[in-house]
Amino acid sequence: MEELNQGESYNEFENPQPVRPFGLSFFCILSFINAVLQFLINFLSFSVFNTMKTVTSDEKFLELYENMGIDEDQLETALAVFFAPGMFYYLITSLLYIGSFIGVLYMWKMQKKGFHYYAIAQILILIVAALMYFGATGTSPWSSIITTAAFIGIYFIYYKKVME
Repeated sequence: MEELNQGESYNEFENPQPVRPFGLSFFCILSFINAVLQFLINFLSFSVFNTMKTVTSDEKFLELYENMGIDEDQLETALAVFFAPGMFYYLITSLLYIGSFIGVLYMWKMQKKGFHYYAIAQILILIVAALMYFGATGTSPWSSIITTAAFIGIYFIYYKKVME
């Protein structure tokens, strides 16, 4: 709240607080959910990486999956995709998703610096994924690039219109 000079009173009707538009709220909620889930997934992957490597290299593990009727080739492909980027990929991306969450939190409060935090974190996530994940797994980055660009573009519109 702004400081008042002596004798002045604050009137909420004369100085209303800015109202967050529904669209900004909607996209912030989506981004909150994404940031939290991605942080949890990546941090958990980092935490269990070495254990998974040890467990999955055991012949008994493969026998167990064969007995369950799971295709061994599909399992090996899934494990190769999990291990390809390396353990520190998961740590770096989990930390970057914390930055993304902080940016969304500031945008929720309609502060312009949130857009900058969010955009930088998301671009760094794309760069890290390009360097450590997409090449290692042979997957395409286009869906990630398009989604990131769309959200940054939407937030940029609100950045220009309503954020302080």
